[in-house]
Amino acid sequence: MKKLPLSKQLIFVGIVFGVAMLTSFVLAFFAAAAAGRSGQPLPSPIIGLSLGVVAGAIYLGLAGNRRVALASGDARQAALAPVVDGSARLIVFRRGFVGKLAGVDVYLDGEVRTQLKSPRFAALTVTPGVHALETRMHNKPSASLTVEAIANATTIIEVEVAMKQATPVQRPDEAGLRAVLAGTPMVVA
Repeated sequence: MKKLPLSKQLIFVGIVFGVAMLTSFVLAFFAAAAAGRSGQPLPSPIIGLSLGVVAGAIYLGLAGNRRVALASGDARQAALAPVVDGSARLIVFRRGFVGKLAGVDVYLDGEVRTQLKSPRFAALTVTPGVHALETRMHNKPSASLTVEAIANATTIIEVEVAMKQATPVQRPDEAGLRAVLAGTPMVVA
């Protein structure tokens, strides 16, 4: 995994200690107010530190995300329509719950084209021929998928996400899948 820049490392440390201190203070305040002078021990600061580490881990999981604009409904309908201009279209989509908020970068022929969260899809217009598609999640590259793009045809690729790994898999172009995609937000690629 690529090393985080210093600014994101400092934000991570700030989140961990900020949440730890705030949680410990609140727990100690309520415990002291409830116990009065009964001599009950105060809650352990480890509870606050644990919550701080969890909040920091969530931040690190989402630190690689970037803003990606959503396409309009008309653009989504045009992307799902048949191709008739001699070019080829790749529809790359992501669905599922695992890592839903973490962005997956989509590379086509070595160049990053877009980033997908779940559920989202992108329509990439390409020249007919063989193309290499790769995904990266937390800068960890997947195996490259060789895609044969045919003129006036659409090839559909699903990004399957497991724990810290995203894998592109080619799917058959069928009406049921297109119906699902018609209701899925599309990102601008």
